[in-house]
Amino acid sequence: MHLKIRFGVTALLAAGGGWVAQQAHIPLAWLIGSMLVTMVLGLRFPITVPRKLYRTGQVIVGTAVGLSVPPEVVGRIGPHLPTILAGALISIAVGRLFAPVVARAGQLDLRTAFFAMVPAGISEMADLAARHGADAGAVALFHTLRVCFIVVLVPLLIVTLSPTTLDAHASAGSWDRSLLIALLAGLGAAYAGNRLGLPSAFVVAPMVVLALLSASGALAAREPAILLAMAQIALGLSLGARFRRQTLKRLPRALAGGIPVILAHGALMLGLAALAADLTGLALPELLMGFATGGTAEMVLTAQIVAADAALVAAYQVTRGLLGNLLAAPLYRWTILPRLPKDKG
Repeated sequence: MHLKIRFGVTALLAAGGGWVAQQAHIPLAWLIGSMLVTMVLGLRFPITVPRKLYRTGQVIVGTAVGLSVPPEVVGRIGPHLPTILAGALISIAVGRLFAPVVARAGQLDLRTAFFAMVPAGISEMADLAARHGADAGAVALFHTLRVCFIVVLVPLLIVTLSPTTLDAHASAGSWDRSLLIALLAGLGAAYAGNRLGLPSAFVVAPMVVLALLSASGALAAREPAILLAMAQIALGLSLGARFRRQTLKRLPRALAGGIPVILAHGALMLGLAALAADLTGLALPELLMGFATGGTAEMVLTAQIVAADAALVAAYQVTRGLLGNLLAAPLYRWTILPRLPKDKG
């Protein structure tokens, strides 16, 4: 089957999976449904998702969050600053502590286990792993599993805790000139942020620029529900396509040993979020999504879907991603490299 035809069929089936999940009232339905369908198909034949499609989904999500940011958002983030920093550093530290466990249980070399467990961007960690001689394919697979587990489990947990919040914003939004201006501004900001090396630029840059425009009153718009659904499908396709049969067959022991550790890491962070909410009095849903070791776009989108404070969740996720990207290499040099055989350092 021609690659473009294969992708087109996959995209249609993925959208169908999203629709089925939507009818079943599953939170984050379009993303989860499309991701699961693509994952199953990807185990039968390789699927290549255009990077521009994934980035378009990120821009739509970032723009939607930015447009929903009110002027008082800075004041709301202030009380969260200590927990934002603590959550990010603890998550990275736990990943480092779990690396030897994954190495032993999954029969991986320590450097690969380390880069597989530091919770940051999938592409960034895979590239960093390759530069340091680790198995980039294994690292990408572990991070994809981490994000997929969080994407499936955290929305269900949030909706269980606050069932009335699901899809509270779904009816908002219209196709008008203001929306077009917002999307163009978000797209321009995304490419500028990417050129500047901003982590998760295609989510973060549109969010920041549109938040400034929205909070100042210079631009008012809302994205239609169908546009957010399309963004979810794009993200779901990209996540699901990362599961390749060849990689899974190559790493059966690593997966068997690593998946319980990934789940333990995620569960520990959610437990710490609950503890932080109890100690500080801050809202539990935002802390759960902020501490969750999912991807920035996926967690921000989750916040949008359950009508939580997406700007706060973005602050948590961006901080963790930024610190993960910045600290992974020095942490590797200081704590992993000395433990490796001299001829492999």
